[in-house]
Amino acid sequence: MPKTLKMRVKTNKIIDIGAFNGRTKSPTHRFLQRKGYKVYHIEPNIHHKEDLKALSKEYGSKYLQYAISNYVGESKFYYDKRGFLSRKRGEKVNKQKGMRCSLEKEDEYINSFLTNNYENVDVITLDILLDRCKIYDDDHIELLKIDTEGTDYKILEKYSWRNKPKTIITEDFFKTNEQKYKLLESKGYKLKKKTESDSVWILE
Repeated sequence: MPKTLKMRVKTNKIIDIGAFNGRTKSPTHRFLQRKGYKVYHIEPNIHHKEDLKALSKEYGSKYLQYAISNYVGESKFYYDKRGFLSRKRGEKVNKQKGMRCSLEKEDEYINSFLTNNYENVDVITLDILLDRCKIYDDDHIELLKIDTEGTDYKILEKYSWRNKPKTIITEDFFKTNEQKYKLLESKGYKLKKKTESDSVWILE
């Protein structure tokens, strides 16, 4: 008797690199309850694991603990000086949950808000991430958000562009902005919106 082929159910993919807790100031959180969307939370900071696992259980999102850059290996992941204060009453500032934790300490601006405290994290490229998420070349990536405190250009520059997201949101307060803009334009993207810290790019 021939084996029954399992059909792959296609969904709109939402990739959140640097997901933090998956809620605070997140442009991807609204997709969690939308039918036909699958959200992937990528966050190297293990101190957000509990929050992201809870979202996965509640909404069916997928959580992976990786840092994304232009190489594969292990790296130091430095903590933010300010930490993070939850809205929950009575909860103290958590120094290990800061929004500006980063792999980068070379840039003077980035280094100004980092401590010397770190944890070692696994680093992979965007192409490897897609493989591990089982996102194929013919899948539709509705949104790719990159919030990595300084490595967004490195991530995009290394990417093969085998699957072009419809929309890309990146941070914009770093020296590599001009390089990143030229790269995105060369790949067919047009700047749609710009804020103090982010830019939104649409595939033409």
